[in-house]
Amino acid sequence: MQLQDNCVKNILTCLDESLQKQKYVTFNDVISKCKKYSVSDIGKALELLRRNGYVKANSRFGCSELLEFTATEITEKGREYLKNI
Repeated sequence: MQLQDNCVKNILTCLDESLQKQKYVTFNDVISKCKKYSVSDIGKALELLRRNGYVKANSRFGCSELLEFTATEITEKGREYLKNI
Protein backbone atom coordinates (compact mmCIF):
# COMPACT_ATOMS: atom_id res chain seq x y z
CA MET A 1 0.00 0.00 0.00
CA GLN A 2 1.24 3.47 -0.92
CA LEU A 3 0.23 7.02 -0.04
CA GLN A 4 -1.20 7.49 -3.55
CA ASP A 5 -3.71 4.64 -3.14
CA ASN A 6 -7.37 5.71 -3.16
CA CYS A 7 -7.91 3.84 0.10
CA VAL A 8 -5.29 5.96 1.88
CA LYS A 9 -6.63 9.20 0.39
CA ASN A 10 -10.22 8.37 1.35
CA ILE A 11 -9.26 7.39 4.89
CA LEU A 12 -7.28 10.59 5.41
CA THR A 13 -10.29 12.56 4.16
CA CYS A 14 -12.54 10.60 6.54
CA LEU A 15 -10.19 11.32 9.46
CA ASP A 16 -10.10 15.02 8.60
CA GLU A 17 -13.90 15.29 8.43
CA SER A 18 -14.36 13.36 11.66
CA LEU A 19 -11.72 15.32 13.58
CA GLN A 20 -13.52 18.56 12.72
CA LYS A 21 -16.50 17.24 14.71
CA GLN A 22 -14.83 15.33 17.56
CA LYS A 23 -11.60 15.34 19.58
CA TYR A 24 -10.34 11.97 18.37
CA VAL A 25 -11.16 9.20 15.91
CA THR A 26 -10.71 5.51 16.64
CA PHE A 27 -10.02 2.52 14.42
CA ASN A 28 -13.65 1.42 14.85
CA ASP A 29 -14.91 4.89 13.82
CA VAL A 30 -13.00 4.64 10.55
CA ILE A 31 -14.16 1.06 9.93
CA SER A 32 -17.80 2.13 10.32
CA LYS A 33 -17.39 5.08 7.93
CA CYS A 34 -15.24 3.42 5.25
CA LYS A 35 -17.19 0.22 4.67
CA LYS A 36 -15.98 -0.29 1.11
CA TYR A 37 -12.50 -1.21 2.40
CA SER A 38 -11.49 -4.29 4.35
CA VAL A 39 -10.50 -4.00 8.01
CA SER A 40 -7.00 -5.09 7.05
CA ASP A 41 -6.67 -2.39 4.37
CA ILE A 42 -7.97 0.28 6.74
CA GLY A 43 -5.44 -0.79 9.37
CA LYS A 44 -2.58 -0.66 6.87
CA ALA A 45 -3.66 2.75 5.59
CA LEU A 46 -3.99 4.22 9.09
CA GLU A 47 -0.57 3.00 10.12
CA LEU A 48 0.95 4.25 6.86
CA LEU A 49 -0.50 7.70 7.52
CA ARG A 50 0.78 7.69 11.10
CA ARG A 51 4.28 6.47 10.22
CA ASN A 52 4.66 9.03 7.45
CA GLY A 53 3.63 11.91 9.71
CA TYR A 54 0.26 12.73 8.17
CA VAL A 55 -1.70 12.16 11.38
CA LYS A 56 -0.91 12.29 15.07
CA ALA A 57 -2.14 9.06 16.58
CA ASN A 58 -1.50 6.28 19.04
CA SER A 59 -1.58 2.74 17.76
CA ARG A 60 -1.10 -0.78 19.08
CA PHE A 61 -0.34 -3.94 17.15
CA GLY A 62 -0.79 -7.64 17.83
CA CYS A 63 0.09 -10.52 15.53
CA SER A 64 1.23 -8.03 12.86
CA GLU A 65 -2.21 -6.42 12.70
CA LEU A 66 -3.46 -3.09 13.94
CA LEU A 67 -5.53 -3.61 17.09
CA GLU A 68 -6.04 -0.07 18.33
CA PHE A 69 -5.71 3.31 16.67
CA THR A 70 -6.70 6.72 17.99
CA ALA A 71 -6.03 9.78 15.82
CA THR A 72 -6.05 13.18 17.48
CA GLU A 73 -5.15 15.49 14.59
CA ILE A 74 -4.12 15.83 10.99
CA THR A 75 -0.60 17.26 10.80
CA GLU A 76 0.46 20.13 8.56
CA LYS A 77 1.98 17.55 6.22
CA GLY A 78 -1.38 15.77 6.12
CA ARG A 79 -3.23 19.01 5.40
CA GLU A 80 -0.89 19.78 2.50
CA TYR A 81 -1.50 16.30 1.12
CA LEU A 82 -5.29 16.81 1.37
CA LYS A 83 -5.02 20.08 -0.56
CA ASN A 84 -3.27 18.27 -3.41
CA ILE A 85 -5.79 15.43 -3.72
